[in-house]
Amino acid sequence: MGSIESKRVCCIFGDLSTELNNTKVGCYIGEVLLNHLRCADVIYVFCPTVRGLQSILNVCQAYAESHGIIFNCSKPICMRFKAEGAKAQSSTILTLCGQNVRSVSHYKCLGIVLDTELSDDKGSQEKLPYQYCAANKLRASNFRCSIAVKNILFRSFCTPMNASQLWCNFKKPCMQRLRVPFNFGCRALYIKLALESQC
Repeated sequence: MGSIESKRVCCIFGDLSTELNNTKVGCYIGEVLLNHLRCADVIYVFCPTVRGLQSILNVCQAYAESHGIIFNCSKPICMRFKAEGAKAQSSTILTLCGQNVRSVSHYKCLGIVLDTELSDDKGSQEKLPYQYCAANKLRASNFRCSIAVKNILFRSFCTPMNASQLWCNFKKPCMQRLRVPFNFGCRALYIKLALESQC
């Protein structure tokens, strides 16, 4: 991760993408088939049915065997997203290269926490330590700055939260807990600013 892909790797993944698209198995958005996404050297495959997902994995396995590629079978994971109100079902058993794919209830992908219940609570709570750290940095700053600079510091340290724009399914208490360090940073900065102006 972080390095430029070689032409060979790019060609390999390009050919694999073509074979996966030829399966005609996966999720359809209108008439467009979407059964995999690729980010650097990681492939995410998805399908609405277990049988379809296993067939996609079989295509990946056959392609790897024919091109001399070795999958790291300790890394693949499976997440099963369930509809709201649906009954809990047994974990899905999928295989890749003769080994079972591990099932998980949540997974962090590019800073976004995916949850099988489609909840954003875990993602929001992961931001708490960062928010407290940012608020304490502002509080510990003893240098004198203008109001404009203080505003920039506050926006830089306390407002950016990766993927917060995507949160749509969360509980109110989780957002209230996240608001505490935000307000703490605001008070620490602007109350200190008011005290400095009185000196």
